Amino acid sequence: MRTLAWAGILAPLLRLGLIGVLGALHPSYSQSRNFISELGAPDAPYAALMNLGGIATVGALLLLFTLPLSRSQPRGPLRTLGCLLLGISGIAFIAVGLLPCDQPGCAISSPSRTMQAHLLAGLIAMTTQSFAALAFGIRLLSGTGSRWYAGASLAFGCVAVLALATLFGSGLGLPMAGLAQKIMQVSADMWVLLSAIFVLRSSRRATHN
Repeated sequence: MRTLAWAGILAPLLRLGLIGVLGALHPSYSQSRNFISELGAPDAPYAALMNLGGIATVGALLLLFTLPLSRSQPRGPLRTLGCLLLGISGIAFIAVGLLPCDQPGCAISSPSRTMQAHLLAGLIAMTTQSFAALAFGIRLLSGTGSRWYAGASLAFGCVAVLALATLFGSGLGLPMAGLAQKIMQVSADMWVLLSAIFVLRSSRRATHN
């Protein structure tokens, strides 16, 4: 389980690292205005690296991480829901990476079927990851599990869901829509990183006991 728990460390570091590095290498990319998927558009430098490394591989790592995360938490419906949502998110991110937008700049004026699938998978991936964090956070209110972990999960989950609601509530037309998406993604990924640290610490304590 400890080996699989490292998937939860690697996934957010890989995704957020590539977003930062490849965004800097893209001559016209703005972290505040442009979406993450645009780093994998046909006209983007290193598009394949973003799609396969920063999105599809991250999805696979999230899927793997659901097992140690589940084993580290007390049984209950919120644990089941949270792990299910994270697993769905992992599968959806794999689809996003394998079905990248196929038009320059990810233009959606006349989307192809591939683009439609990409957009749908992206919506599912972001929504389920955000609500997975929220599900673990709501356990703070029920008094089950670690209170500090549940509290941090609630904070990250609320920020991610609010950013997501702001993004899609505007019809993706915000002047700084890219920033709203990244606030959501950073919050959701920081929850995964926190969860992986929690799992590793719990595993270490169990070994010493």
